[in-house]
Amino acid sequence: MIQFVNVSKEFKNGLRALDGVDIKVDNGEFVFIVGVSGAGKSTLVKLILKELEPTTGKLLVNDTDLSQMKRKEIPFYRRGIGVVFQDFRLLPEKTVYENVAFAMEVVEAGRKEIRRQVPAVLGMVGLAAKANSFPGQLSGGEQQRTALARALVNNPSILIADEPTGNLDRVTAGEIMKIINLINHRGTTVIMATHALEIVNSMKKRVITFQKGKIVSDDAKGEYFFED
Repeated sequence: MIQFVNVSKEFKNGLRALDGVDIKVDNGEFVFIVGVSGAGKSTLVKLILKELEPTTGKLLVNDTDLSQMKRKEIPFYRRGIGVVFQDFRLLPEKTVYENVAFAMEVVEAGRKEIRRQVPAVLGMVGLAAKANSFPGQLSGGEQQRTALARALVNNPSILIADEPTGNLDRVTAGEIMKIINLINHRGTTVIMATHALEIVNSMKKRVITFQKGKIVSDDAKGEYFFED
């Protein structure tokens, strides 16, 4: 469970990125976070990842108050969260297999576990045949699939997707969303920040809309309309 309790975030320049936010996301939910640029979506994501701290309020993840978490506990906490970004962030000198395996090496997984888990997750995202390819040899969709595999290889309970289809064409974006939806059906909580109106409206999932740091709507299976 993820719960924001009256959370606000104000930066030193006076910008109030979030203003009195209350959200509860249950385990296994799929939630879209939407709004125009600057509405507060990225700040919300960074707070969950504990890259930022709330100015006021409380943020709970799986009943843990993040404000009480010690610095040495943060890496372990982040192991339970998979993250996918718009710009893929793959290591160009490593193959697809090596990029995904690296996420397991960072958490000191054993070689036997890596040899078992990496091919399994590559198969799940449809990249078994591309294991020995380098990022530069892949299409944009294949690179995002690799990023998804890397995010999932440690079996996170939460997947955060920050504009994961932003650099993809319509068809490829649809394929990525099918994978993310499958991941959700397998029990992973998904929080996706996006501008992609068509994707949001087609998925019929919970939609939380932000405007100037405030929640202006929270619809269980609604549509999203906005103007930049």
